[in-house]
Amino acid sequence: MTAGIEGAGLGLVERLRRQVATGFTMDDPVFIEQVLKVRARRLASARTDFDDRPQGTPVLSFRIGAESYALPLADLSEVMPLGSWTPVPGLAQHLLGVTNVRGEIRPLLNLHAILTMPDPPADAPCHVVFLRVSGRAIGLRVDGLSRITFVDTHSLTVPHTAANGLPQRFVAGITPDTLILLDARQILALDVLQDRRAEYRRAT
Repeated sequence: MTAGIEGAGLGLVERLRRQVATGFTMDDPVFIEQVLKVRARRLASARTDFDDRPQGTPVLSFRIGAESYALPLADLSEVMPLGSWTPVPGLAQHLLGVTNVRGEIRPLLNLHAILTMPDPPADAPCHVVFLRVSGRAIGLRVDGLSRITFVDTHSLTVPHTAANGLPQRFVAGITPDTLILLDARQILALDVLQDRRAEYRRAT
């Protein structure tokens, strides 16, 4: 971390950007302590001290097909390259299966199907973005990671809801440069995630 409030805040962002390439966890206690210190210093300082700092909500952007999507960093727990997963027979197309992360079995959602987009080729390299949820983490397959950026939520355009509720149901808004911000709460509300822990365990 560089010295000073400004350097500390920008250092956090740079650290996340570097970790995106190989995966990162938001549960690192040292990292959490650094974030809290920066926030405390921001609150204790005059607003004018940060006029030249990035403004808005920090998000991780990623690719699904030819489109750019994003999720707030606050909703994420971990990001990593996607290895193998185990299909779970009989469940909805929105569920790819389950994956083993350090001995923990985690459900893996097919974000392509959720957004009504074609699946990537079977041999295409992909990443998994894990949503933070009480007691567990839910994985989303994405085609590739892009960058960490800041989104002004007041500038978002909210799409009209389609008759079937998809995929607009999962879209929190679209930025002026066409970055699509997803709604993590709506993704976590999918029926396939409700009361399926027994099925996930049996897949192992």
